[in-house]
Amino acid sequence: MRPCKALFLYQVYALNNVYKHGTTNAMSVESTRREMLGRTMTSTFGGIVSSSGWIAPDAAVAKTDNDASFASYQIFPDASAALDPSLQQIAPSDLNQILAMTNTDGGSGGALWLGEHHNSAKDHMLQADFVRVVHEQRQKKLGNKNGKMSVGLEMVQVQFQPALDDYISKKISAEEMKSRVDWDKRWSWSFEGYLPVFETCRELNIPIIALNVDSEDLGLVEVGGFPNLPRDKIQKYISDPAGFAQFASYPYFKTYVDYTIGPSYDLH
Repeated sequence: MRPCKALFLYQVYALNNVYKHGTTNAMSVESTRREMLGRTMTSTFGGIVSSSGWIAPDAAVAKTDNDASFASYQIFPDASAALDPSLQQIAPSDLNQILAMTNTDGGSGGALWLGEHHNSAKDHMLQADFVRVVHEQRQKKLGNKNGKMSVGLEMVQVQFQPALDDYISKKISAEEMKSRVDWDKRWSWSFEGYLPVFETCRELNIPIIALNVDSEDLGLVEVGGFPNLPRDKIQKYISDPAGFAQFASYPYFKTYVDYTIGPSYDLH
């Protein structure tokens, strides 16, 4: 479904009202997501975006830096015992170019993570505008073939991918999509809040990809762990077991699990 040369945007829960680009290696453990993010993180490249006030459509990601309604910063990590990273403000236009990944490996793309507060309308407006500006820049510089991108949704479980496909292809309405993905039961946060993202993807014909685990499979694991999940179910989520095992063996992955995923899971 997704070409090799593409950008994949993941829309997931943020530890704060920020948007991160890069690979996080470590983060101090605190009692809340805000405190966790407020401490420290290390990354190969980091960028955070902080917005204030209501963000109007088509205004969040401005054409010029003077019109931008957000501030952006590059994170300079500190892997020493002090764990004292620093920030340097960067122009929003420079951030947009970084997010579009048109200058990386010939524009081959990668993955960009967009964080959010689930109940924040302005977060979703900013996400939608990032999707639009990244798409515009990739199309302009790389063309239709190599400038493709997709948007991944934590909010929708993988079994409902056909409903997302039908929505993007304009076969069904947003309300029909909401019903078919069982939104009210399986996600529950305001569907209308996410409409700016959905409508932008539909308008620009950007595929949206279901990322969340099916509730039925999650229930099996909660009761009996991974051994309780049939092989065909495991293959649905892990298409490359050897590659996954190798990735999970790296100490960076364990650090990420211990300092980021674990505390976040406990807070849900």
